[in-house]
Amino acid sequence: MVTNNMKIKDIIKQAIDIHVHVGPEPIPRKYTVESLVSSQQNKIGGFVLKNHFNSTAPLIKQLRSKGGLKVFGSVVLNNSIGGLNSEAVYTAGLLSDSPLFVWFPTINAENFLRKSEYEIAPEWTKGKTFTNRKASDVTAVKIVDKRKLTKEAIEVLKAIKKTNSVLATGHLSWKESQLLIAEALEMGIKRIVITHPIYQKINMPLSIQKELANKGCFIEQCFSMYAIDKIPISKIAKQIKQVGASAIILSSDVGQIFSPPPNIALQQFANSLRAEGTSADELFSMLVENPKALLGVA
Repeated sequence: MVTNNMKIKDIIKQAIDIHVHVGPEPIPRKYTVESLVSSQQNKIGGFVLKNHFNSTAPLIKQLRSKGGLKVFGSVVLNNSIGGLNSEAVYTAGLLSDSPLFVWFPTINAENFLRKSEYEIAPEWTKGKTFTNRKASDVTAVKIVDKRKLTKEAIEVLKAIKKTNSVLATGHLSWKESQLLIAEALEMGIKRIVITHPIYQKINMPLSIQKELANKGCFIEQCFSMYAIDKIPISKIAKQIKQVGASAIILSSDVGQIFSPPPNIALQQFANSLRAEGTSADELFSMLVENPKALLGVA
């Protein structure tokens, strides 16, 4: 625990950002793994590297001997890796010296495509030429059939349990997430993150967020929801207060060409929340203690 006089910049130096996008990928990105790590040394405690199209676990293997930042790999269960591909989870998990993040589908989630005009949200690529596909032309990755989890979704959960990975809900609908998490908890999966439930295409009711937090899940609140999706900071601060900082993880969700670096994004996010009445102790919990607890970082 810290005092409310602790500077936000000092908190950020210890923070683990669980949601940072890196290239190369078809979406224009600000960083590769190498350039991100080089630019963020001594500015942040570490981050989870996300790529909508490929596993980042192989990209960080060589970083383990370099010290400094704590860097974690991930896999996102979109079409490019075969959707609900339990073997992709298992093999990425074998490559990881620390917990692997497994995001359920994002850009190819049935919920996301149903509520989108394009596969890639145009606000993610503003200012850059980008060839996009219509959402209606993309095959959705479905985790539910006839109100039950598919066999493939169950196999992915088994792989997450076997590799002691982190389950993140991606862009599933909140009802799909509810169903998925119920099964995950029944299996004994311990590391669970509800991916930015405030996002307009998810809009998880606060009562469900509280229910899942009470069952041991972490609720993610992202800088991008405020900076890119224009959700009022007052609404984010209110949800944090109502759910409780002990169950919240703050992340940046940056890596877009136009976004600030992770450490600056988190500083801006923390300063904005501070102005809404969030204490330094709460910020320390959400930026440092909670992500470290999730990832098993001392």
